[in-house]
Amino acid sequence: MPATIERLFASRALITSGEVADAAGVSRQAAHYHLKAMEARGILIHEGAGRGGRYRRRAQRERQYPIQGLEEHVVWGEECFVLKQLDLPPFDNRKVRPILDFAFTEMLNNAIDHSDGTAVEVRWYLEPDRIAFEIEDDGVGAFRRMRETRGLSSEFDSIGEIAKGKQTTAPDRHSGLGIYYTSRMASRFVLSSGRLSWTVDTARADEAVGWLDKERRGTLVRCEVDAATEIATKDVFDSTTDPGKFGFNKSTIRVSLFTEGNFVSRSEAKRMGSHLESFDLVELDFTDIREVGQGFVDELFRVWQGRHPDTRLIPVNANPAIISMIAKTVPIHRPLP
Repeated sequence: MPATIERLFASRALITSGEVADAAGVSRQAAHYHLKAMEARGILIHEGAGRGGRYRRRAQRERQYPIQGLEEHVVWGEECFVLKQLDLPPFDNRKVRPILDFAFTEMLNNAIDHSDGTAVEVRWYLEPDRIAFEIEDDGVGAFRRMRETRGLSSEFDSIGEIAKGKQTTAPDRHSGLGIYYTSRMASRFVLSSGRLSWTVDTARADEAVGWLDKERRGTLVRCEVDAATEIATKDVFDSTTDPGKFGFNKSTIRVSLFTEGNFVSRSEAKRMGSHLESFDLVELDFTDIREVGQGFVDELFRVWQGRHPDTRLIPVNANPAIISMIAKTVPIHRPLP
């Protein structure tokens, strides 16, 4: 049920026990019990009475800023000053502050430069074991903007593009690394717009794409950092660079983000391979993928790889069946990496 509640909050600010019951497939009483427990823990706030009652997240700090003329470093300075006065337990961990420095300014900068919105709402959720912020704008939506800018067939494709890294709708001003790095620094990262929500859970080493039951206007970014996080910003930066080289030349891609079913044609491979030639090395993570089609493997590991010999494609976390399929497809004179 917690996952259901998170999904509902990804598309709206207020939820009801009836909505939770319908989405989770449980009784209204069960949903009500779970929501009241979260209220008792100080996570949610209840508003209204009876069937008109609603729940929202309890934010310890909320502020709205007009986007026109906004500068992310100025806002972060104001927000950080307030947070310092609260003597928050998560800040006892020296790795928390650098993550927030990077993640907050990068996500706010995205809203300023990409959203085409008029205002942005900043919210902080402070707990002894974690600190989280949300940045919500009223613009066109991150996935829609990527789809229209890149000429993609769907907003689902936009998530795959963003997850690669180096993908931006404003290449003259941005490297496309802000979301990529932030999603790997945060303990949990959520990006929602339109009808889709992309979640990266580093604690569980998992990623997921969710379908929102209600369309969201603009973009909502939520970043959670655990008080006991062991993630260091330098390690995240270093993970994308091969030793002895400079710059961002390595990417790890979750294959499951590019499929809505089995890989039965070459089109999925072409979509995945788009713009990967900008990297020296790409790890294709096959976690949760049980089978792939021969056309997909041939297009990606033989045709695409043959056209881009300077980029190495390396399959990781692939089951024996997938490894066998790749090995049979890759020419003998070019051994599997």
